[in-house]
Amino acid sequence: MIHLFYGKDDYQIRSALRALRDDLKQSDDMLDSNTTVLDGRTITPLELLAHATSVPFLAPNKLVIVEGLLGSVGASKGGRRKKKGDGDDPLDPWRAAAAQLADKKTMPETTILVLVEGDVAKTNAAFTIFAPIARAREFGALGGAELTKWLHEAEKTENAKLTEGAERALLAALAPDLWALKNAVAMLAAYADGETIDEALVRELVTASDDTKFWDITDAVVAGNERKALSSLQRMLTDGSAPAMLSAMLVRQYRQMAIVKDMRDRRAAQDETARVAGVPPFKVAAVSALASRYSWPMMRAAYDRLLAADLSVKRGLQDDESALQLLVHELCAMAPKGAAPRPAYSR
Repeated sequence: MIHLFYGKDDYQIRSALRALRDDLKQSDDMLDSNTTVLDGRTITPLELLAHATSVPFLAPNKLVIVEGLLGSVGASKGGRRKKKGDGDDPLDPWRAAAAQLADKKTMPETTILVLVEGDVAKTNAAFTIFAPIARAREFGALGGAELTKWLHEAEKTENAKLTEGAERALLAALAPDLWALKNAVAMLAAYADGETIDEALVRELVTASDDTKFWDITDAVVAGNERKALSSLQRMLTDGSAPAMLSAMLVRQYRQMAIVKDMRDRRAAQDETARVAGVPPFKVAAVSALASRYSWPMMRAAYDRLLAADLSVKRGLQDDESALQLLVHELCAMAPKGAAPRPAYSR
């Protein structure tokens, strides 16, 4: 079975991939051991065939996920009708590979091959080769009632309570970016701590560019880059970001690191890790690289400091901005020293 997931909406693509994996795992508890993720930018036709045509080990299924193959291959020269005297078409090996994958005598029924793409054009040369042999699903941006329904599900997942006005303001600021919306709902839920989130709070805390800024400061803190962390902190405070919101995002970052660290120790698949930790798939490798620098005692020490900062504000010992600035200093000081490893995540 060959699937092709593509389109503008990466969130829906990743959700479809996760749903496919979850469905297979219901009857196959060995699926993780028989899952292979391949980089479509570097794989060759022979390597693709080798992975797709091999049988699973002591299991009913083998899942092969190829990221970005069509966008990379389709961007190569070739694919046009050759004129007399032209050299070999570089797409010919891929045409041959697709023909073998479409042949039931070559492709085992136990293999589920998933081609994961971005917003690839239907006129892309590689798309015209592989789309006819696959179950192709295009994921465009959500809108209208579908987007509202999706937002309600995100609120339930994050235990967030948004008024109708807050939902409208949030959609106006971030739609149709589902990753940004998902992160914003999580941030608002962390800040509100069970209280209802109204339109004024959304307008105060959420802008279309805040998501990237939050990554800047939280990544800098856990990496121990005090200069960058303090610079980002000052910029966000000047721009009007609430100190309590920034503190909540630091708590969320360390929580995500702890989850990713635990999932990696248990050799969980990257897609499952992204779902459980609430991290976009493209950020899992970066979060994993940061988490790998922390031992579990170091993680517990960071959590102790986060708790102490929260209590100092609630008990009136410090105002929230002073507590946040001190917290950033202390977390940067206790961060592991040395250069951060290159982001990497197996499977």
